[in-house]
Amino acid sequence: MNDIRAIFTMQPVRIDWRGTPLDIRRPSALDIIEALEVSKSQPERMYAWFVFRHLQHAGKPVFPTIDDALAADGHAIVELGKEVERLYGEGRD
Repeated sequence: MNDIRAIFTMQPVRIDWRGTPLDIRRPSALDIIEALEVSKSQPERMYAWFVFRHLQHAGKPVFPTIDDALAADGHAIVELGKEVERLYGEGRD
């Protein structure tokens, strides 16, 4: 079971991605609303949006803009986007 306190207090989730420690900021209610809007209006950008919005390294966003995420390696964005997407269903179990 997920740590409910970590979910409610939005503690970031640490992952090791290809030898680099990265943090994924847990989604807030506002993130969920905006994610729904992006999924309806620009579904092809969803993983890039997830990564832009949530991925951090040393406390700072890895991608400062959505355009930066869109310009990055597509396979990496999909892989990392799936890690972020998992957190949108966290706590439902």
